Amino acid sequence: MCRWSPEGNKFAVASSAKIVAICHYEEKHKWWPSKPTKKHKSTVLSVAWCPNNKFIVTGSTDYRCRIISAFDPERDSEDDEHGFGAVFKNQHVFGEILAEFSVSKAWVHDVAWSPSAFRLAFTGQGSTIHFVQITSDGPPEVTTIRHNALPFLSVEFLSNKCVVASGFDAAPYIFVASDSYGAEPEWELKGKVDKKKGAKSPRSKGKFSASRNMFERVSVRAEKTATSPQLATLHQNQIMETIPFYNEDGFASSFATAGLDGNIFHWDLLKCGFKLAEVKDSEE
Repeated sequence: MCRWSPEGNKFAVASSAKIVAICHYEEKHKWWPSKPTKKHKSTVLSVAWCPNNKFIVTGSTDYRCRIISAFDPERDSEDDEHGFGAVFKNQHVFGEILAEFSVSKAWVHDVAWSPSAFRLAFTGQGSTIHFVQITSDGPPEVTTIRHNALPFLSVEFLSNKCVVASGFDAAPYIFVASDSYGAEPEWELKGKVDKKKGAKSPRSKGKFSASRNMFERVSVRAEKTATSPQLATLHQNQIMETIPFYNEDGFASSFATAGLDGNIFHWDLLKCGFKLAEVKDSEE
């Protein structure tokens, strides 16, 4: 996985070599050198940037989610505009683990950082999703929700109080918090975005049509037989990626999902039955 920093002057690359490489462009040499963080004990599956451009959060198969400093004195300011200095004493030491969370007890598939920078989300292979609240008067607090869906492979913040997660269930799910900026938010599963009631199998009109449908199911959808059931969701395979479409207010009322079925779908929360007050940030 590769992610650009918010300011676009660095990017992070997660790898199976138990490192995350932080890369930047050297104008003098016309090259992109990398500086690795070496705090992981197994494959790093995911990485996301803090809005301050200085920290990354990672998810690994060593069952850990970590906040790590990616501070670069030549490209980042030492100004502490978010006030993280009181929480993370070594925030300007590259590669330093600022916080570590082991509550997943399973592979951490994906991680995300909220627009305000004070909330995180990460998903576990054990059908869990975890929400981290960073506070100024103590260590970060974690809220865990065990859901009935299959494990989530992708998670993104649509606002500070709204998160979309999706994965093996082939459908996006919405989680919301009780507030946008409070230190003790209560998170809950609000609902499933994909409202598709059922799926009908395509009807064949002849031998040629039947053969064509069978070839499509085997080659495109990777089904083993022509009688494999069609999922009651728009995506016909697991969702791997979610891309929010933020507006000028930093709120994403819509997003796109990409699945292993080769499809990309666009979702609008309001058209899918969610209320604006439920998902959009309230005033501070």
